[in-house]
Amino acid sequence: MLTIEQQPKKRFPEFDYQLKLYDFENLYEFKTTNSFSRDLLNYESGVVKNIHYGDIHKKFSALFDMTNEEVPYINADVNLSKIKDEQFLSNGDLVIADASEDYKDIGKTIEIISLGDKKVIAGLHTFLARRTTDLNVIGYMTYLLQTWFVRKQIMRIAQGTKVLSLSTSRLAKTKLILPEIQEQQKISGFFSAIDKKIRLLKEKHTLLDQYKKGVLQKLFLQKSRFKDDNGNDFPNWKTERIDYFVERASEPVDVQSDKVYREIGVRSHGKGIFHKKEIKGHELGSKRVFWLHPDAFVVNIVFAWEHAVAKTSDRESGFIASHRFPMFIPRENRVDLRFFTIFFLSKKGKHLLGLASPGGAGRNKTLGQSNFAELNVKFPTLKEQIRIADFYEVLDKKAKIVAEQIKQTQSFKKGLLQQMFV
Repeated sequence: MLTIEQQPKKRFPEFDYQLKLYDFENLYEFKTTNSFSRDLLNYESGVVKNIHYGDIHKKFSALFDMTNEEVPYINADVNLSKIKDEQFLSNGDLVIADASEDYKDIGKTIEIISLGDKKVIAGLHTFLARRTTDLNVIGYMTYLLQTWFVRKQIMRIAQGTKVLSLSTSRLAKTKLILPEIQEQQKISGFFSAIDKKIRLLKEKHTLLDQYKKGVLQKLFLQKSRFKDDNGNDFPNWKTERIDYFVERASEPVDVQSDKVYREIGVRSHGKGIFHKKEIKGHELGSKRVFWLHPDAFVVNIVFAWEHAVAKTSDRESGFIASHRFPMFIPRENRVDLRFFTIFFLSKKGKHLLGLASPGGAGRNKTLGQSNFAELNVKFPTLKEQIRIADFYEVLDKKAKIVAEQIKQTQSFKKGLLQQMFV
């Protein structure tokens, strides 16, 4: 039985009996998995599909339904006779990731609810746990294993330094809360409905993002054009060097040793600006730093080729940036900085940033500022730039609203999980 302190804070009102604790090994037995290689180019045809621990961490839904997931087949040269019958997955099986570099992912689990007509095995760095009783319904355990009640037990038994690992002998002693069947079904149905909502929101966000990128691609290739306020075509786009449109904004900071400063950074893949922690002037050492312009195009010269670009705003007022984050402002109202930033977040813009970043991969591919200034770009008039930027911002706002809905729903689910199981 659970102690009074362990009783859940929330339960469905029709259930008020005392909940029981079971050891993992009372409900499941562990089966051996395999380390067969996979054909990562083959998702369409083959004999046996192979679930990998990396997919559990990053790709698959906790309730695994083959109709919603993409799993590659094992390589064609694998001898299928080496696979034991008991290694083929069945509905109700748990596939547990037994290795991770992060405590939050160690022991992450998917529960098989439907395989359809596919033959599937669990592969590298996984445990396969199979039900040995009818005490738990399919779909309940996946949510129990996400709770802090179970997660903290798994984190305690994880071993390793750089790479964490689990053992079945330790996992077997993990304590599990098991209500009666009807309550399990209600809990599972409730949380699976929340998961469905999250999945649909993610699909909506993906579609919005794809649409936004597709529209921009057509606009920059001039396969699609806006009309002016009178319904007429805007003038033809003209080719000019980057330094025709923008100039460097550079206001050095006279660093005072005891004064507090805050630096910015720019993430790769178009993920924008982030704010670093406060730092005293003497901690900056000999680093060259500049006051951040509140309305400028800023680029991380080390990862420009990886879309590390953004536009500053009033949120960065009073911040500083090192010499690795040069800022650019418009010349004589020749460019809308929103459009300018959008352009360099496009495929064409990324290509040009790569051309201006000579060298090898990674930190050796540094943006040459003279190379950047000399790039030739084909831009529309300022009025059409503004029209494109306004249109992009509408799409971007819609995508951000959906992203926030995803975040809030996930937070709601997480909070309920803790209250209903602890």
